[in-house]
Amino acid sequence: MVHRIFVLLAALSCCFCCGTLAIENKDQHLRELPCPPAEDIQPCVCTVIDSSTYDIGMDCSSVTTNDQLASIFSKDFPYNDFFSLVIDNNYDLTTIRPGDLGQKTFQEIYISYGSLITLEYRVFSSSYDTLTYLDIRYTNLDYFPFHELSLFTQLKYLHFENNQFHGSPSLSSSTLRLLHLNGNPIEGFELNVLPLLEEIWLQSTELTYLDPGTFTELLNLDYIHLAYNGLQVLEAGTINLQTSHNTVHLYNNDLTSIAEGALVGLKGGTLDVQNNQLTEVAEAVFRPLMDDGVDVYASGNPLDCGCEIAWLVTSDTYMSQLDSDASCTSGQLVSELDPDMFAVIC
Repeated sequence: MVHRIFVLLAALSCCFCCGTLAIENKDQHLRELPCPPAEDIQPCVCTVIDSSTYDIGMDCSSVTTNDQLASIFSKDFPYNDFFSLVIDNNYDLTTIRPGDLGQKTFQEIYISYGSLITLEYRVFSSSYDTLTYLDIRYTNLDYFPFHELSLFTQLKYLHFENNQFHGSPSLSSSTLRLLHLNGNPIEGFELNVLPLLEEIWLQSTELTYLDPGTFTELLNLDYIHLAYNGLQVLEAGTINLQTSHNTVHLYNNDLTSIAEGALVGLKGGTLDVQNNQLTEVAEAVFRPLMDDGVDVYASGNPLDCGCEIAWLVTSDTYMSQLDSDASCTSGQLVSELDPDMFAVIC
């Protein structure tokens, strides 16, 4: 009798183990199902990014040739719609050709730290209606078909930091919200039609001049980053923002002059002109900004602290909107100047 009970328990235990293993295998199968078989896509790796939505991502960082990439994406997959494509630290691919990604679609594409030079026209054509985020940084990319931007109907973020774009790219998109071109040696740019653009990053791009009207028709723009360039003057009509609580970074340029009307519409925002060559906080330029609640950062400029600065130092309100490190050519902090003296002699 005891023996029969032991056998029964052993059998039940075995069934339980088998059932548990079957459930685990089923769960594993469900997790892997959206991805193609691993052996079909080597050396690419497919991952289920979000099990609740079955979003899947492809990491093809280890591919060595275009033909290998094309062969992988030409195969029949269980699903052709991917959430993301990643190619990171790849120094074998110098170009990506039309057809290399087959008919697969992506919502986000990340290519970084490699030898990529060229993205040919229509290379992402299958993703015209799905791509929202295109991020290609720290490569040798010197050609991208910018005229193709308008064909992407969902693209919101274009991040091209530290590549090798030259010239003056012409940009047109009815959906783009963020444009990031930091670290490219461009000579200029044309923001033809970017009605939804909110942020633009142009740090360290070797810009020396901005045409009047450059930032005046972008009704949603509230963040401009132009630091570490060679800008010397800002002419009237260069920047006119329509949003509130916006930010303009102009620090570490060579600005010697900002014309009246060069900066308009920075309501309740921030203007950073630190480390330039400005000799005055000109009343005609800065007073209207401060009247609109703008905080001004001006340290690192050789300011002449004569009567031309009296409007500023005699107002507690304006002084509270100036950074505490702003100083005169003598080294004295503007915040330490005696307002009573300026009230008497000026």
